[in-house]
Amino acid sequence: MDQLSRKPAARRLLQFRENHRHLAETLAGVGFIWPGSLQRRLLTCGKPQCVCHRDPERRHGPYWYWTSKREGKTISCKLSQEEVDIIRPWIDNRRQIELTLRQMLQISRRMLTVLLPPASQPPGSWAEIPGRRPWKRVHEEKGR
Repeated sequence: MDQLSRKPAARRLLQFRENHRHLAETLAGVGFIWPGSLQRRLLTCGKPQCVCHRDPERRHGPYWYWTSKREGKTISCKLSQEEVDIIRPWIDNRRQIELTLRQMLQISRRMLTVLLPPASQPPGSWAEIPGRRPWKRVHEEKGR
C-alpha cells in the first residue's frame, strides 16, 4: 500500500473509531430496559345494546396492554397508567440500545473492509451478517 492510499484509509479509520466511541458513550447512559411493546386499545364491551358497538368513537378505554414474546409465544398483559408510565421509558431504552448496536455493527463492518484486504476476508460467518454480500470462494470443488 503506498503512502497516498494509506492517508484516506487512516482518516476513515479515525472517523470510524470516533463514531464508535460516541455510540459506546450513548450505551453507557442508558437506564433500565424492558422487552416488548405497549399498545393503546379502545374496546367494545359484551353488551350488544351498548353504544360502543354502533359508534367506534365511543368505544371503552383507552386500555393499555404490554405485549412480548416468550419462548416463541406472544404474551399480553393489561396495564394501569402507573405501570405504563414506569415501563414506557424502559422499552424506549431497549429500542435505543438495539439501534445503537446495529449502528456499531455497521461501523465495525465498514472498518473491517478497510483493515482487511478483500483477498484475506474469509468466507463463513462474516458472510451471514445482514446487509453484507457473501464472499466468493476461490478454491471450491466443482460439482458441489
